[in-house]
Amino acid sequence: MYGKLESLRGVAALLVVLYHSSFSFGDRSVAFVGNSYLFVDFFFILSGFVMALAYGDRVGRDMPFWRYIALRLGRIYPLHLFMLLAWVPYILVKQYLYNAGFGGSDPSEKANLASFVSNLLLIHGMGLHDYVSWNFPSWSISVELFAYVAFYAITVTFDRSRNLYIPAIISLTCYAFIFSLDRPDIDYSYDYGFFRCLGSFYLGVFLFRLGLDRRPFESAAAMSVLEVVSVAFLITAVSLVKVDEFFSALSLMSFAGVLVVFSFSTSGILGRLLETSALRNLGIWSYSVYLVHGLVLAGFHNVFEYVLKVDIDAAMGVKSLFINALALAITIAVSRYTYIHIEKRFRDQVKAWINNKTPTASGPKAPGVVAG
Repeated sequence: MYGKLESLRGVAALLVVLYHSSFSFGDRSVAFVGNSYLFVDFFFILSGFVMALAYGDRVGRDMPFWRYIALRLGRIYPLHLFMLLAWVPYILVKQYLYNAGFGGSDPSEKANLASFVSNLLLIHGMGLHDYVSWNFPSWSISVELFAYVAFYAITVTFDRSRNLYIPAIISLTCYAFIFSLDRPDIDYSYDYGFFRCLGSFYLGVFLFRLGLDRRPFESAAAMSVLEVVSVAFLITAVSLVKVDEFFSALSLMSFAGVLVVFSFSTSGILGRLLETSALRNLGIWSYSVYLVHGLVLAGFHNVFEYVLKVDIDAAMGVKSLFINALALAITIAVSRYTYIHIEKRFRDQVKAWINNKTPTASGPKAPGVVAG
């Protein structure tokens, strides 16, 4: 039923990859791509929605904390650890070349022992450093882990009735704090990323608890119009973020709208596209895409800048399209491998271990979309 949402997560992951790519067509990135860091917020919103679906009725009832957190760590930690270790030889080579006088910046300023340990413990996104380090996209995995803990703690204390008010209050409070910081955007990561995450996460919880009719239209044509309008609204809001911070708030609203529209059981033209096997697979591999792409792009940037002597900050025209397409293709190919051999393998092993510890329990499963 929610397979379209998983496909959307895959599309969002590709947009984050393009955002981090230095290869641009013109002097400036296309506004939509240049603001695509915001799709991390879409991940957080979707995560809250899915967690409320998969765990909301079980937390504090038939799911003890140890089992809950083991399932979450089994989902996110193995791939995080694998990619963190994959960065080690890359950083060591970069450090050797830097020490040998080949230029660039000193990798040890950010990729050092202290930041390695905090990355290893998945606490590096909680304000310990004033920079992102090692596998830089993983700051969001760190804060999301703490959002999982907060979700459990809040659900078993203040939110036992599972109403609409608690998630609304938490979300609005976090957003009020973020916007009160008076930055031109909400691209917070190592500093206030947890509040950014928690606000979006509980927006997702709120949207799930609304319990909207999942079949609003019998007409696929009417649904097509709704889908196109919601996506057009999203593209417009994200594209205009740098005009005024109002559009950052509007972007969050557009993410919520898209999530609601594509959670309906009826599918229009865009919904049917999201239900194709190619986009469903992309959604399944999206977590791998998100954690793999930083190292793939780092390799591309270094090859073009230091080996081919290309100014990667200059406009490349049509060449950028081919380079980015190749980077995306390699990222997806590697992500398929890491999903099968790292992510899914260890996730299933953790589930099997937990089921052996609690033989009568069956792990929570969100229909059509992987939890988290």
